[in-house]
Amino acid sequence: MKDSVRQLVREGRLELLNAGWSMQDEACVYYEDMINNMMIGHLFVLEACGVKPRVGWHIDPFGHSNANQRLFAEMGFDAFFFARLDYQDKEKRLQDKTMEFVWRPMFDSLGESAQIFGHALYHHYSAPPGFDFDTLSGDDPFIDDKRLTTFNADDKAAKFHEWVLEQREHYTSNNIIITMGDDFRFQNARQYFKSSKALIDYYNEHIGKYANVELIFSTPSMYVDAVNAEGLTYTTKYDDMFPYADNDLSYWTGFYTSRANDKEYIRRAEHTLMASNKLFALNSLSSELLPTDFADLAVTTKDAMMDVIGVT
Repeated sequence: MKDSVRQLVREGRLELLNAGWSMQDEACVYYEDMINNMMIGHLFVLEACGVKPRVGWHIDPFGHSNANQRLFAEMGFDAFFFARLDYQDKEKRLQDKTMEFVWRPMFDSLGESAQIFGHALYHHYSAPPGFDFDTLSGDDPFIDDKRLTTFNADDKAAKFHEWVLEQREHYTSNNIIITMGDDFRFQNARQYFKSSKALIDYYNEHIGKYANVELIFSTPSMYVDAVNAEGLTYTTKYDDMFPYADNDLSYWTGFYTSRANDKEYIRRAEHTLMASNKLFALNSLSSELLPTDFADLAVTTKDAMMDVIGVT
């Protein structure tokens, strides 16, 4: 199974996105926490699959910061995809076709050296209405067998085409990316794939070739490369995306100040970790250090961390 996954990754049929230990919050964390979070995940992916992720994928954090984009650009990401942005900001971007832009964080000091391509997803990170093919959904599967009384291919393909035309009106590229799935989806991945494949084939044969539209299985990196090849010009963004609100009465700002004790423990632990890492590095550079001494240094560092966070 591991070999099969590695093969899919090498062929570009499976893309590992973001690949941090977690999809980190961008508001409350310290920049060193961001770096450590991404470093742990990227080292694992590199060792397990031999790849370095190209695309940042923060579809669920509640707002986005310049610091995060600066770090992602310097980590080698080509693009940053996200789903949550303030409802007023999204309405304006949909109207102006600025859902994609060049993000230049900390421009006054960094210039264009840390810029990254930003993409706001059209429909959160969900499948279009009626096309969630997982067992958790109540949407009907795509049935293209005319012998069955449940045949619905013509109707579903036509509705999907309406969605394609609608979404295309809000982006400048000739390419659009349509997300499939949602939280906890693909519990029956085979079923989801079967309907998705049938939809693609039927749409291309009966609608796409007449409307000059083609559906393909794709990845965010494939999309970014296709958009880049068009040579379009995009607007620029320089500031944060805070605070985030779903509507005029739903600001997601409580997490800035909630769980204050937890935040203090995390800060103290991180301070100790950074200090221990620095001392470890300085001792490691000592010409007097023997190879057998490294194990003692590691144990000392671990003990210091456990004391700070109250673990025995």
